[in-house]
Amino acid sequence: MSVLSGDLKQDSVAVERTRRITLGVLVALVTLLILWWSFDSFQLWSEQGKELSIKEVELIQIENEYGILQEREQTLYLPSEIEWLARQNFGLIKPGEEAFAVPPPAPEPVRLPSVWPFTYLAETLGG
Repeated sequence: MSVLSGDLKQDSVAVERTRRITLGVLVALVTLLILWWSFDSFQLWSEQGKELSIKEVELIQIENEYGILQEREQTLYLPSEIEWLARQNFGLIKPGEEAFAVPPPAPEPVRLPSVWPFTYLAETLGG
């Protein structure tokens, strides 16, 4: 009987060792999965933080542009600004004023070199 009980003790020790190894491997795998998941979550959080800072900068720029546009809107309601725009864009003149249109200077004439194809062209055109 003692041989049998010794074998049972060795078997139970082997089973216990196998359980501990299996439990250790299982705990290690679960730990690695949790670390991998947390690293992935940390990367996502980091990317969202970068995107948030970029969007905050864009929001500040939009708010600045909006302020500039509001100022421009206020100036466009001034009678002097309305008159200036009408004169510039639509040629407004008041009674008794004269409007002058100054044309741009004429372009310079084309100077052709005095070599074969251009001399033939000049003779043909009469120049």
